Amino acid sequence: MGRSTAPKAHLPLGQSNSCGSVLPHSLATMTKDSESRRMLRGYNHQQMSEGQRQKSSEFYNRTASESNVYLNSFHYPDHGYKDQAFDTLSLDSSDSMETSISACSPDNISSASTSNIARIEEMERLLKQAHAEKTRLLESREREMEAKKRALEEEKRRRELLEKRLQEETSQRQKLIEKEVKIREKQRAQARPLTRYLPVRKEDFDLRSHVETAGHNIDTCYHVSITEKTCRGFLIKMGGKIKTWKKRWFVFDRNKRTFSYYADKHETKLKGVIYFQAIEEVYYDHLKNANKSPNPLLTFSVKTHDRIYYMVAPSPEAMRIWMDVIVTGAEGYTHFML
Repeated sequence: MGRSTAPKAHLPLGQSNSCGSVLPHSLATMTKDSESRRMLRGYNHQQMSEGQRQKSSEFYNRTASESNVYLNSFHYPDHGYKDQAFDTLSLDSSDSMETSISACSPDNISSASTSNIARIEEMERLLKQAHAEKTRLLESREREMEAKKRALEEEKRRRELLEKRLQEETSQRQKLIEKEVKIREKQRAQARPLTRYLPVRKEDFDLRSHVETAGHNIDTCYHVSITEKTCRGFLIKMGGKIKTWKKRWFVFDRNKRTFSYYADKHETKLKGVIYFQAIEEVYYDHLKNANKSPNPLLTFSVKTHDRIYYMVAPSPEAMRIWMDVIVTGAEGYTHFML
């Protein structure tokens, strides 16, 4: 306590026994271990570029040189101090420096670079997957749009075809209706008797007065005998089964409502009867349908439900009188009945 202890001389850190023996040995051991690990991992790190390896080596050399400079700075004059006080400092400093050097070793840098590369590759893989998924979705959407577009075009084409077909059917139906109307009008026009008068069923009807009112001169036409209810005279008629022309005596009777014909004017031998209800049309044979008519210009027709009677009058005036007389009894014209 009372004496003063002379301070011991300290050797430089680089020349101390403990530090001088430990640090080079540690550096050598670290270098050997690093080289062995690098050789073992060389196959796994073949993808590392040459530039990165050079940078790692330069970083290692720079770290080693800086550590030597740092160690050389710890040079104190020897004042008689014991080496024991700085042994702990040298060991602690060497341990911390070794930790720093090992942290900055090429192996750790290589591991970090490998990790970064793996992370980048993983990110690139995820980006490729996302891009592929996006492309797939876009293509799927385009296919759906194309399918919808084709469906709409097909529906439009089908509707246009149906509308066109409907228009054609409507036009054709309209033409058929117009044709049917024309046929009906033609039939109605043809159904109307070709005389100036229509059928009459009145009981007080005066046949002679009716014919005279029509402009016929009964007194000068000796081929026809007309009273208020009857009309008589000779006509040439074509047979039904055997198409021969024979002269018959015809009697138009409004009381009996019959149109009869006999073998002669004595009216004893009846050859046939036509009832008013069966008479449909009375017209001039303008189509010349009567086969081998004795006089086509004086031939007229009486149409019934069963057959058509072709008759030849002795004169044009007699033909006109007979047609106007017979048509008054054509009760088959129910549409024109008065």
